[in-house]
Amino acid sequence: MKAGKEGGQVQILDWEQLKGKARNEQEELLFQSVYKLEPAYWNGVKSIEGYLYGAFCLHEEGNGERRIASAAFLLGKDRFDLVLLKDEKGMFAPIREENGKEPSGEGMQEHMEAVFEGILKRGQKRVADMEKYLIEIEREIVIGKVSRNQNKTIFECKRSLSVWKNDYVQILNIVEGINGLEQKKGESHSQLLTEEAACYFRIYENKLRRLTEETQFLYEELVHVREALDAALSYEQNRIMKVFTTVTTIFMPLTLITGWYGMNFVWMPELQWKYGYVSVGLLSLLVLLACAIFFKRKSLF
Repeated sequence: MKAGKEGGQVQILDWEQLKGKARNEQEELLFQSVYKLEPAYWNGVKSIEGYLYGAFCLHEEGNGERRIASAAFLLGKDRFDLVLLKDEKGMFAPIREENGKEPSGEGMQEHMEAVFEGILKRGQKRVADMEKYLIEIEREIVIGKVSRNQNKTIFECKRSLSVWKNDYVQILNIVEGINGLEQKKGESHSQLLTEEAACYFRIYENKLRRLTEETQFLYEELVHVREALDAALSYEQNRIMKVFTTVTTIFMPLTLITGWYGMNFVWMPELQWKYGYVSVGLLSLLVLLACAIFFKRKSLF
């Protein structure tokens, strides 16, 4: 437990630590709330005995059904308790590190902001990285480096963005709930949070809203990238078909000549002529050159 200059208490624990320790009244309230409203089935925020209880989950990028991190918190004017229930990939590592530092002045407010800002910064970094990645995919499409494997890449990006969007909307709903409950309590002059905390969550709500909008924008941008890829693949296929069509058209007159002079008639013109074979060969060559010049002028190859 840590106390800031204003007396606010901060506590960040793992679930096993919370279960194994002798709990005070507030810790018992958090413990029982987690049991009653297990974050695997309930995510949100509610007012419990003069405190705000909230729970949230973060999911695996490739599988929106699988939780890889979850936490619950109890927040009031004089304390902030956070219990880390699951953390498979070290998402809460920065929070643990921050918890190991001494407050620099604001105490509880500083640590509370560190928790929520950590989630926000991670989301902002992922969105920025995804934006760069999509720009690189578009650049490859523009310069002609296209393959059908890029369809799979785009699908994986779409699935990741869908998971991110759902997670950020979940956190946004929690923050909106905190602001809504605080406003409702404020009207009855029984606020649950300090003025600084209430102001922070109002600002944080706007930041989260922009993050969800950016995620939605990237999700929609993927549609345009997919359309550009489909257009590039269609153009490449049409170009190949044009080459095959041009080659086939060039050799059609030669096929006609071959079929004609391959007929087994005795009195065919030039059949008994000494230069008949050479003349047919020259005729075929002239036809080939004439077709090549024609198609070249038409920019067909």
